Amino acid sequence: MSEEFKRIIDSSFDNGKPLWIYTKDYIYGMLPTSSDKWLEVSYTFEDPDEPLMKGEKSPDFAYQLMMEEISKGLTFYVEDLKVPLLKEFAGGTGKSGSDLIAAVIEELINNTSNYTANTDFLIKSKDELGKLKEKC
Repeated sequence: MSEEFKRIIDSSFDNGKPLWIYTKDYIYGMLPTSSDKWLEVSYTFEDPDEPLMKGEKSPDFAYQLMMEEISKGLTFYVEDLKVPLLKEFAGGTGKSGSDLIAAVIEELINNTSNYTANTDFLIKSKDELGKLKEKC
């Protein structure tokens, strides 16, 4: 694992609660920044050239990317994930931008069992960040 990725992991809770997803093939994160942007990161284990990809995104684009990752990437690993139910929750919040992202992250972390029986893919607190480092 790169030192840069370790620093990203270690500081990921500095500006609010991030979304961290991990699978046998990759780690995905959507992290709040000190500005009104979100840092999207992914670390692909089997990519020897560029395992770490990252970029700051506007809140609306970050939300789209996060939901795409959950609905298209994560469902490959978590087969019983109820994405329509999560999208229904998101649509019912009345929130947008960073507030919507934060609400969806909170919902998925606090009520994981409403969306899947599998909870072994999600970092729920800062205390669990070591799991990400163990994966690499």
